[in-house]
Amino acid sequence: MAPFSELPADQKAVLQLVLRQGRTYDEIGGLLRISPEAVRERALTALGAIGPAEMTDLDGDRQDEIGDYLLGQQSASQRAATRALLQDSAPARSWARQVAGELRSAGVGGDQALPDIAADPEEVDEAFGALEARHRARAEHERSSRWGGALLLVGLGLIVAVAILLLTGTLGGGDKGDSGSVASTPTAADTTTTSTTTGASVEAQINLNPPAGSSSAALGVANVVSQDGKRALAVVGQKLAASGHYVLWLRNGTKVKFLGFFPPVTGSGSSKGRLQGLVAAPSDLASYTEILVSREPGSKPTRPTAVVLTGKLTG
Repeated sequence: MAPFSELPADQKAVLQLVLRQGRTYDEIGGLLRISPEAVRERALTALGAIGPAEMTDLDGDRQDEIGDYLLGQQSASQRAATRALLQDSAPARSWARQVAGELRSAGVGGDQALPDIAADPEEVDEAFGALEARHRARAEHERSSRWGGALLLVGLGLIVAVAILLLTGTLGGGDKGDSGSVASTPTAADTTTTSTTTGASVEAQINLNPPAGSSSAALGVANVVSQDGKRALAVVGQKLAASGHYVLWLRNGTKVKFLGFFPPVTGSGSSKGRLQGLVAAPSDLASYTEILVSREPGSKPTRPTAVVLTGKLTG
């Protein structure tokens, strides 16, 4: 899998014309004085390059079909057929979501440029169940939290743990994690709640939500915590799938910074679907505009692919 920035110039140009200007293969062929088939080949080759490698359960024809769907180059009947494929096939959904995530990360596929990716029945049931739970929590805990007390209490416990780690100097330095570098970056450490009182202050609290158009029921919160001139990011989330590698990133346009892996999301018990972790804030935190949590298929990501939670950094 290659990032969008490493694609050949002609392939990037075709994708930009399609997604930013809404051009068809025929229109682009006329502009570039090449056949529509050659335009389609460049576009689909580019999507194949930025998509996940080794998708043995999804053949090339199906990938091309999904590529045409993502780029809005199908008739109404073709779109309906591809939506049915995405709903029925987990490999198809995975490929489509990761390609769409890379396009959005590169600033090419905005919220309106890419179509929704159908959810399977299990995901729909989970989303409706989570929606009902959120409504109940909001009604019961309106005065203390937008999302309800349960998630906020986890976040506050994590903030205290962050402050303790800051005081004891056991938190790894976020500046080690340059964009694209995984090996030298510390993982986001798992933490437990403690009643110890500290002088830590919360500089900012960022609500984390699924990207626009996502059917996910996940929610999260990130806190920027400071103590004695040191800063950290404390992140908690809930309703996340118990598979894949969850990674914390910062982003500003096409610029991204890898901050670390979270401990595995559990699949059973009282903490089912819960994610939590902390990491030292990098010194250039102010130069980024977003905080992201992504779900990666491998252990050596260079850019976020499937973004599951995102929030705006301000101030």
